[in-house]
Amino acid sequence: MAEKAAGGIGQQIGAAIKKKISDSIMNVDIINLLKNIAAAAEEEGESDDITEQLQGVLEMYNNMDDNDKAQFTDHLKKTLATKLESKLQEVPLDMTELDQAINRAIIFKLALYAFGALLLLALIVFFGYKLYKSIKDKEKKREEKKKAKQMKKKK
Repeated sequence: MAEKAAGGIGQQIGAAIKKKISDSIMNVDIINLLKNIAAAAEEEGESDDITEQLQGVLEMYNNMDDNDKAQFTDHLKKTLATKLESKLQEVPLDMTELDQAINRAIIFKLALYAFGALLLLALIVFFGYKLYKSIKDKEKKREEKKKAKQMKKKK
């Protein structure tokens, strides 16, 4: 049952990570990203077709007015976010190690608390026993003293 609950946590964390990654696309500067991709494609010797297409898109972007540029970037961001989200949904994140780490951490914490509680209980029992023994010894000495006084009075 603990594994099932921890598995849920790992899956929830994985879903949150996927969502954050796809949401982060909305905050990316798409034009600089396209420029970097075009530059990297040229350096790595990627196909000239890809590089030319990226350069063509960048030239078209530069020739647009501000309203069209905003619409283009918004549409591109939404499209990339949708594509990325669908690809991330296809790829399962393996969260078994995270689940195991969470389980180990929980067990370790519980063991520490149990050890602390056991130690506290042992101290309470030890000092309680000592107190009980001390009270009984004092009571016994009082009784002996009383008997000794009574014996002296009788003599």
